[in-house]
Amino acid sequence: MKIFKKERSKSMNGKNIKKYVKYAFGEIILVVIGILIAVGINNWNQQNQLNQANIELRENVINQLIEDIVAIESYEKQLDTLQNNYLNILDKEHDKSKLKRGSVIETLLFKVNTMDMNTHVINMIDNANLNQSKASEQLLNLSSVYKIHLEEIKSVEKLIFETITENLKEIERTQDWYADFITDLICKEDCINYVLTNTQHKARMASLRFLYVNGYGSIISELKKNLLKYKESLQRIED
Repeated sequence: MKIFKKERSKSMNGKNIKKYVKYAFGEIILVVIGILIAVGINNWNQQNQLNQANIELRENVINQLIEDIVAIESYEKQLDTLQNNYLNILDKEHDKSKLKRGSVIETLLFKVNTMDMNTHVINMIDNANLNQSKASEQLLNLSSVYKIHLEEIKSVEKLIFETITENLKEIERTQDWYADFITDLICKEDCINYVLTNTQHKARMASLRFLYVNGYGSIISELKKNLLKYKESLQRIED
């Protein structure tokens, strides 16, 4: 720049307009090049920061996936116990070692056994600024998988709630022992006889078992399979 200033000064003193324009043009080119370099460095820094943030996001998502998979496996054990409780009530073959301790009748009549699925992964991905990478594509697909399964889970949960509510209403309308049962939460002889022998009640229990095992359980199982697949896929991606 000092050289250009010196030459520009000579050109101005010598009234050499063409030479002055040439050096002025050279100065402009240098300024433009400097600006382009500065912009390039700034863009590089921003992209580098974005890539690093995406790497951290992927690691956080993987950790949350592991937690969600563990939670699903824990619920599957509860569902297995619930399944055997229903089979026991329905006089079907079951594993006695997996029967729930305590008031099985109370559990089957009005307790709702559903899984508390969180939306941490969805929130992390949807609120992130993603780069153009294979990992980002996988994360977006994973968010969609969560949303689809959560909607399916809500739909089946709604059916389970409605079925249990209707069952209780039917007992309330037809059984004298309902008031004592719902107050003291103790199923006495007349209550037990009803649960074990009433064919209509057994039909409703069979429907609930189907909703839990074949409906809810299948969705949870499919979700776990997808989460395992995405966890392994994200772990294989190189930074």
